[in-house]
Parts: sequence; C-alpha cells; structure tokens
Amino acid sequence: MEIGLNTAAWERFIRVSPDLFCTFDINGIFIYVNEASATVLGYSRETLCGRAYSEFLSPEYRAIMERVLQDLKEGTHLGSFENCFIHQNGKVVPLLWSLAWAEEDNLYYATGREITDTEQNILKLTKSEQQFKLLFDLNPDLIFHESPQGLITEANQSLCNLLGLTSTEVVNRPFTSFLSPDMASLSEQNFRAALQGNTSQFDLQLPAKGGERKVFEITRYPLMADGQVIGVQTIGKDSTPLKTALETIEDQSNTLETIFDSITDGFYLLSRNWNFLFINQKASELYLPDKDNLIGKNIWQAFPAEVNGVFYKQYHDAFETGKPVHFETYYAGGDAWVEVRAYPSAEGLFVYFQDITERVRAREELEKLSLVASHTNNGVIITNSKREIEWVNEGFTRLTGYSKEEVKGRIPSEFLHNPRTEVKAFEAVKHKMLKGEPIAFEIRNTRKDGADIWLSVQVNPIFNDQGILEKYITIQTDITQRIKNQQELEKLSLVASKTSNGVLIADKNWHIEWVNNGFTRLYGYTLEEAIGKRPSVLLHSFKTDPTVYKSLEEKLLRGEPISYEILNLKKNGEEVWISLEITAIFDENGDIVRFIEVETDITALKNSELELSTLAQDLYRQNRDLQQFTYIVSHNLRAPVANALGMAQLLTLTDKTSEVYDLSVANLQKSIQQLDIVLKDVNAILSIRDSQGNVTLEKANIKLVIQQALASLQEPLQQSNGEVHINLAEDLGVWANKAYLYSIFYNLLSNAIKYRSEARPLKVKIKSYGNLEKGVLLSFSDNGSGFDLEKAKNNIFKLYKRFHATNNGRGIGLYLVKTHLEAMGGYIEVNSQVGLGTRFLIYLPNLQHENIHH
Repeated sequence: MEIGLNTAAWERFIRVSPDLFCTFDINGIFIYVNEASATVLGYSRETLCGRAYSEFLSPEYRAIMERVLQDLKEGTHLGSFENCFIHQNGKVVPLLWSLAWAEEDNLYYATGREITDTEQNILKLTKSEQQFKLLFDLNPDLIFHESPQGLITEANQSLCNLLGLTSTEVVNRPFTSFLSPDMASLSEQNFRAALQGNTSQFDLQLPAKGGERKVFEITRYPLMADGQVIGVQTIGKDSTPLKTALETIEDQSNTLETIFDSITDGFYLLSRNWNFLFINQKASELYLPDKDNLIGKNIWQAFPAEVNGVFYKQYHDAFETGKPVHFETYYAGGDAWVEVRAYPSAEGLFVYFQDITERVRAREELEKLSLVASHTNNGVIITNSKREIEWVNEGFTRLTGYSKEEVKGRIPSEFLHNPRTEVKAFEAVKHKMLKGEPIAFEIRNTRKDGADIWLSVQVNPIFNDQGILEKYITIQTDITQRIKNQQELEKLSLVASKTSNGVLIADKNWHIEWVNNGFTRLYGYTLEEAIGKRPSVLLHSFKTDPTVYKSLEEKLLRGEPISYEILNLKKNGEEVWISLEITAIFDENGDIVRFIEVETDITALKNSELELSTLAQDLYRQNRDLQQFTYIVSHNLRAPVANALGMAQLLTLTDKTSEVYDLSVANLQKSIQQLDIVLKDVNAILSIRDSQGNVTLEKANIKLVIQQALASLQEPLQQSNGEVHINLAEDLGVWANKAYLYSIFYNLLSNAIKYRSEARPLKVKIKSYGNLEKGVLLSFSDNGSGFDLEKAKNNIFKLYKRFHATNNGRGIGLYLVKTHLEAMGGYIEVNSQVGLGTRFLIYLPNLQHENIHH
C-alpha cells in the first residue's frame, strides 16, 4: 500500500524544488508563488503575489492562456502545455506547465518548469502531470521518504528502476534492506542524524539491476512539521562516472604523467582556483615551454593578455555550468589556431588542445576557393584522378551550356573537343597533367549548341597527405573575343606594314599592341620597345600640348575619326612635328577594343611655319621698338640735347669769370647727365629686347630674391618707417632669370617706398596663392598713395609715364617690371585707388613643367 506525504513534507518539497509552483484566482491574480520564481523569472515571490500573471506573460500567449483556463474551469481535462514569460532582465523564458482547477477553493494550481534551448529536447515531457506526485516520480535523482521507524513511505521511479523493483516492492521496507552491511551501517548513521534534525551528505554504494554497483552522492535531511521531525527525505545523485574516474586516477597515480605525456594532444589541469596542477610534454612543446615554473601559478596571472578573452570566457563558462566546452580560437601567444576541449569537475578543469593552424588555413582556402568558384565567371571543373567530372560551377555551365548533371562522371575532352581542336597539342599537355604537373594551355572547344569557344585552361593536380594524386582542379577562361581581336590585329598589321607612314595600334586603354616599320623609321623605337607602353609616355615631351587631344576625344569616342598636329620626341630626343589621324575600332557590342594611329612627319612644314611666325613677331617687335625709340628721341633726347647746345653756344659768348658762365656750365652738366640717363635706359631696353627668346632660366627661391631686394632698399625703408610682410613658403620656387626677378621686386619695392602715403606708415604685403602646377601667382600690395587707374590704365606700363607729379621718378620702373616678366613668359596686372594703395598680381610660369597626356 502506498503511503502519502503529509502537508509539511509537501511544503518543504515545494520550497526546495527548482520548479515554479503557484496558485492564482479566477482573475489571474497570484495568491501563492514558491521561491523558485527568483531563479526562473528574476522576481521574488513577494513581488509576484497580488499581481496578475498576464503582466509577466509574453503577449502572444495571453489569448491562449485565457482559453486554457476557461476550458479547464469547464471540466476539460488538459495535458501539459508550453508558454513564455518575460524575465526581469527582459529575456524570454520558455516554461512547461501543468494546471488544475480546484472548484472548492475557487483557485488554479499550477506547476511550471523552465525549458532551455540546449535542454529542451531532453527535459521536455510529452505530458506534464497536474499533481506533485508525477514531478516527484520523474526526477532523475533518487528521491524517497522514510518514516521515523525507518520504513520507506514514498519512492520515486528512479529508485525503483535502479533496484529493478516495483514501487509496491520498495515501499514499507527499510532502505538498509537493499544495502550491503557496511553501506547499511553508514546509511543508518546518517538516518539517525536526520531524525535529530541534521542534514548530512555522504557517498553511498547502491546495488543496481544486473549486479552492477553505483556510487551516489546522498543528501539526507529531516522533514519538519510544527517543529517536529516527522520523517526523513533523501536525494541521491549518481556520481558513478566521476567516482570511477577519480578512483582510476588514484589507482594509476604512479603512471598518470606517463599516460598524459603519451597522448598526442596538449593537456593541462587547472584547479578551481585557476592554478596549473599538471602540464603534459606536448603542451610544453606547443605553447607552455616553461611548464615547471607554471605549475602552481594562476593561469590568468601567467597570461594576463588572455583575461576577458576567448579562453577566459569559455573556461569560466565550463566551471559555472558544470558542462564541457569545445571551441576553436586563435592564440596570439603562439601565432596559431587551436582546438580546445575543457572538462570541468569538482577538482578542476581538464583541458585538451591541439594545433589546428594548418586545418584552419586549409579550411579558409577551401572556403575562398568555394566562394570564388561559385561566383566567378570562369568555368571551374573538379575531376577525380581518372579525369572524370565530380563537380562544375555555374560559370562552366554559362561557358559551355552543359549543366552539372549532364557532365558528372564524364571526361571533359570527350564532349568539348571538335574536329578543329588541335588534338596533338592537347595530347602533349595531357601527358604532363597525368604525370601530376600543373599545366596551362589555350584550346578551341565546342559549346553544347555547337558554337566554337576558345578557352584559356589551367589544370592543377591535388595530392593527398601520402603524395598520391587524388583530383584535378581546372579553371577555364573564355578568350574567344581575344582570339578574334588577335586575328583582326594580324590582318590590320599586314595592311599597315605596307605603308610608309608610321602606324600604331593600341588597345582600348592606349597600350601599344603593334607598330609598323614606318613607325620605327620615324621615331627609332622597335616593335619590342614600344609594345605595352602608352604613346603619351613613349613619345610626348613637356612641350606637347595635351589640350588638343582632349578637345577632340569626345568625337573619337563617338566613333568619328580625328586628326590634329602634335609635337613629339624621337628616341634620340629630337623633336618631330606629326600630323596624327586616329580611328577607334569597335566590337559587335559597340565597345571600343583598340585605336589605330597613322602618323605623318610634317616637321619641315612646321619649321617653315614657325620661321614665318618668328619673322612676323620680330617685325612686329622691331616696329614697336622703333615707335618707342622714336618717342624717346623726340621727347627724352631732344630736350637735354637742345639744352646742351644752347648752353654750349652761350658759353662762347660769356665771360669765363662771370657768374653767368658758371651757371651755364652747371646747366650744361645737368643736361649731359640727363642725356646719359636716357642713353642708359635705352641700353637697358635694348638689352632686354635682344635677350628675348634666349633668357637663361634657373630654379630661383622667390622669398630669397625678395629679401635680397629688400636689403638693397633697407635705408630708405627704415627712413620711411615702412614694414614689409612676406607670407611665402620657404621653399617656394620657380624657373626664372634671377637678375630679372631681382629687378622686378626691386622696382616694385622702390615704387612703394617712393609713392607712399604721408598719412600713414608704409605697409607692404607679399603673399602667394599657391605653387600652381604651371606656375606661381603672387600678390604685391601696399597702402601707399595709389593712383587713378581709369586715367592711367593705357599708360601704366609704358616707358617714361608718371602718375605722381610731386614725386621724383623717371617712369621706367613699371616698364622694366612688365618687360622682364614678359621675357620670362609671365604677366602682371594692377589695381589701384587714390588714397588707399596699389595691388599687383604677378604670374611667373614654371617653364620646366611637363604635362604628359595623350
């Protein structure tokens, strides 16, 4: 006869149970919740009592729960069911429930068990009973209750299964009747202690069905009611595997190190305090060379870089869950990938690891190969050692028209070759392939639809660890268009080789593919020297104008031929003028595949044009100079010469002892000095004119030249309390004539000092707008008296033009500035306002700059 538990026993059982026990009224308000709520849901029983279960139920289960409760109340018998509650931390907690409706109490009684992802398939029951007895029976641990007289009053199914008896055969018998004498004595001793109100833990050997003996970790504690011990509850956990392992370790303690050292994996044992207890020889060889010093040390202190890393988190997880961990990770200390298996126990953590670097790299390479093979436009074939196809990618299907199913098990050459295939060449490379050599070749094959296709083929043999050929990996690339282009190029080359002009054929990216003998005669470059180079790199110089081609490029890309003249360089550095005709060649899709240039030497014609142009420029300059000299003679020379003649004639009529004679001599001397100044100006002008086209240029540091000019004007600058602010980079330079550059800044600074404002101290600012690719742009400004730009704009840079009647000056400074700049290819602009100051913009070209472009 089965003996039931009293209320106190059930209450204690419910209190210690990890499952959720609760009652709630017809409105869904929790009336009672056991302490498991804190573990399962994160809420204390006090927090839940008095609140509706729907507050904590996942929303999608609320309607289902209402129907379940209604059906139960109407008398429908329900099995177990699942739903999800929301944990206090926000996570979803799946629960397996048993429900009962008590009409007499007007309450629902519920039992819930948490179902985790990893345990769900094991723990999930097909049915959940609605009474505590079923939970009791299905517990995997041994659970039984004894009366104070030592008789078993309740035993779960686990105990019955272990003993191989039915519940009826176990109940009402002393537990000691199933034990050996020594185990019975130990059990009786702890039973008496429980009757005294003490909880005890001990290991006990129990006989199992079939004669096997198992070791259980027994926990025995008293069942209390109203302060009185009314019985004893026992829970037994099967620790046989652990005990067996520990006994084995103890029995083989003398040979343990030899055993672990003999295994091929690295191995070490950590205590629960993270100290090294043992390190085998393989682990020492791999990553723990100083094993003798590591024994007894904390792993995280010995390897601080691993704290909070993968090893740290995995090992802690093993200890916290009590479950083995298995993972792969990169170990930076050994620059290697390792596979780790760690097994937790009461004594510590058993860690096995092996170096899998080669495996990981091989896997990564395989993944890359798979990814490439799956997505590449090239065809990929994997065959066995007999060249029978095992796998082809989609690229193969696009190239040949054959699907994987159609070709599996077939040899590629049997269905891809055609009568036009060069069989002899293929047989030669096949011989090398069968010997295990990688090969590459080009071949004409046939698609499924009968069309010819030219393929570039690469075959790589794959060997196993024993060096035996296992597979071939073949990669096919469609080169049909290239072969067609090559054939067309050969035809074009044949035609072009017969003309005396230079002919150049380039691909769509302007890389030279072929030149004729006329090109070689024109430039001196052979076909081998020209192939692969761009014409702009091979033939252009810094004097080549790239803008001419740019202006016509759009027309060429539309398919229209273009022609223009260009200055190129021969191989020996000689300049040659070329009349260039360019035609674009398009494929059937309308895409440019190459360019053809026909080049004609027009150097003689161009030189004639240049000579005529030079003569015209010289004539214009001479005419301009003649006008300028006419002005000088008529205005600047006439006055001092007339004065000198007058003074000389007066001297012949004047008494040498008179004051008039002395005054006349002084005036004569002054007129001759003025004449000398004009002649010097004329000489300077002629010197600049004669040097145009032959100006010697060198790399000049602009800031340094300005500082030299300032040094020459330091005295008048200090007398005028003037300041000069130079905002230029220290290395700002330009190709120029240093003497001309000095004269330009000397005259500008001299004018700024000479024509400064009386109302304020002089300030001069010189700055650059950047070292441009083709030259340098400078700003030279002062806060001087300025001048009326509108009135003076046509005469600003003319000889002997002055705009300040109150200041001494000859009107030659700005003329020299402009003339010097023009001689170096530069120019100057000016802006001025009376009373505010003057600003000059000076452009100095970088004549050594090379802009190479086709």
